[in-house]
Amino acid sequence: MMNMAVREGTLDVQMNVTASPCGVTLSVVPTSDEFGGDDIIGPDCLVDSTLVGLYAVNESGLIILNSTTTENGQPISTSGLYIANCNDNSGNRTGAKLVVIRKYM
Repeated sequence: MMNMAVREGTLDVQMNVTASPCGVTLSVVPTSDEFGGDDIIGPDCLVDSTLVGLYAVNESGLIILNSTTTENGQPISTSGLYIANCNDNSGNRTGAKLVVIRKYM
């Protein structure tokens, strides 16, 4: 995973993970709720049903369907800290930030 900055409204942003997406649990701490955290993909390799409008998964990792800075009718924004925890009980984890730029001058 790598830190990225994109313009608001950018579609299909790929967050690659080195392991199979089914080998990790992916979660996000969105900027719209920095005291919370949401699991995106669990050990079953499925996107949480409340977040299917924001995320998808493929063999390379997580796809952020629409880059947002606010909830915009969705449960969370997509800008924030993304965390991948390995499901092999090794304790290995990695993270990356997605910065969404709202206004370009």
